Amino acid sequence: MYQSESGIDPVESTCLGINRVSVEHRNVDVDLLHPGPWQTRRSFAADDLEELGASMLKAGGNVTPLVICPRSQGGFYIISGERRWRSAQLKMIPQLLCKIGNYTEVQARFISAVENVLRVQLNPIEEAQAYADIQESGLSHDQIGKELGKSRSHVSNYLRLLSLDFAVRDLLIHCKLTATQARPLCSIDVKSVQREIGTKAARLNWSVKRIEEEVAKYLNKPKQKVAMPRGDADIERLTRTVSDITGYPCVIQKTPSGNWQLGFLMAGDDQFTGLLERLGVKIDEC
Repeated sequence: MYQSESGIDPVESTCLGINRVSVEHRNVDVDLLHPGPWQTRRSFAADDLEELGASMLKAGGNVTPLVICPRSQGGFYIISGERRWRSAQLKMIPQLLCKIGNYTEVQARFISAVENVLRVQLNPIEEAQAYADIQESGLSHDQIGKELGKSRSHVSNYLRLLSLDFAVRDLLIHCKLTATQARPLCSIDVKSVQREIGTKAARLNWSVKRIEEEVAKYLNKPKQKVAMPRGDADIERLTRTVSDITGYPCVIQKTPSGNWQLGFLMAGDDQFTGLLERLGVKIDEC
């Protein structure tokens, strides 16, 4: 039975009745396994997959079983163990040891999220999203912390990161900012200001104290009404809405010929890639 360094095995958890699910252990063809819809992790380092695959070849298979459940279209969904599955594909390992159970969607989401937090080196946004997935099962921040061996404040602070501007979240995803650096920005409710301070902090490598000073300076500054530029009020509202949703400054205008133009301004490749991902564009497939 797998246990993390904290001694927690989510598959044996009494939470949500997971420990009462009847399970079967057996080898399953790799071709029958499919990534589960509960997986929030997006990045799998090629070097890590290569190393894990080589290790499984040497051991004659995977020691820790994948946790899977039947798929209505045939085959099985991977609840936990997608990294082992990807490594097996890389090394052409035909079968993997699996633990099969008829887990509910809520149970599967809980197991997948907990496994990610305990086993995998997640970026701050992936970790925050894992807590959000666990929270959907109805657990409080305190209960989530107890399940994972973490403090309630740790869980709460990470969940707050999901309220940040998309551009700031991209900085966290690409390790340009740490969770500790980004946390003060959660006190600001204006996305554009979060974006401005966060981008500058990443570029100039500001300390947490320096970021806190900038946030305090903004919060203590008398708020002034900003005069909107002249133009169609509906277009201005739409421009603000699109900017808030995407996390990037945008321009919307109508050409003399009656066509519409929409443009974005992004600082660097990471922000450009982040916008494409949110639009559903996979760069590798272009």
